[in-house]
Amino acid sequence: MRRAGSTESAVAVALAVLAGTPGSAHAAGPLSFRAEASYTSDDNVTRSKGEGEALSDGILGAGVRAIYPVPISTRTRAILQGFAGAEKFGTYSGLSRNFIGAQGDLQFRPSGEFGAPTYSAFVRTSKDEYESDLRDGYRHAFGVTVLKPATDRIQILGALALNIGDGKSTVFDTRNVSLRGNADWSLSRWDVVYLGAEYRRGDIVSTLSRNDALRTLGLVNTATPNIVQDDAFNDTVRDAYRFKAATWVATLGYNRAFGERHSLDVSWRRAQSSAQNPVAPATASDLRYAVNQYSLAYLARF
Repeated sequence: MRRAGSTESAVAVALAVLAGTPGSAHAAGPLSFRAEASYTSDDNVTRSKGEGEALSDGILGAGVRAIYPVPISTRTRAILQGFAGAEKFGTYSGLSRNFIGAQGDLQFRPSGEFGAPTYSAFVRTSKDEYESDLRDGYRHAFGVTVLKPATDRIQILGALALNIGDGKSTVFDTRNVSLRGNADWSLSRWDVVYLGAEYRRGDIVSTLSRNDALRTLGLVNTATPNIVQDDAFNDTVRDAYRFKAATWVATLGYNRAFGERHSLDVSWRRAQSSAQNPVAPATASDLRYAVNQYSLAYLARF
């Protein structure tokens, strides 16, 4: 789990702005840009469990996104986006990547009343180029969202999505379904606290060394044929295993704006994942992991 959620957050911001302008679907918004620079501390980049297996690293990130609303009817519009960026890992450079992609959203708001929800369907695709050749490939997502103001200070967002990964190695060909909810609470004009919860069910990839023969046998029995020696790590021989899992992700964050166009964002994200149907001698404990990410980001729009 990398700094996930930035794409969805950008969509939520765009929808929130549009939701605040009832009856204006015919007025095409100007092309806008958003840029981000971030640092993330990740305590388990291998997505594994055990001493010497859960490796930590620091990640520098940068990205830019262009957003353009296109009117369709009084209550309907499209949002077109293009984005690009990079992530640089400090120690395990094989996980570093460059990416570029596009997204389209079709949005509908049934009325101009303050409490009216905003419904959206989206399609997203992106290209990843990793230092690790096995991970190179594409990511696609298809989903629906609903955004609704609960009060004049609280916005609630729900999203259901199908996420597909298409890597150079079939081990990184992943598919999962996610259900997510977010709440943004505006403490003041410049201060926002946000909370998110997400449930994912489908494929995950976990990387482990071969230092425990019994555990390795259980992993092989569970993941075969979806196993490959992971080229992102060179400290020892590590294998990447793909298997089915259930994952919970929680996010807590605070955003402090400095004027209309700049802000700092601090967040904590925790994920817990458990494999489904482990095969002996593997146990549920062998195929379970937790991840904590702490991020500091500078955000700008222009």
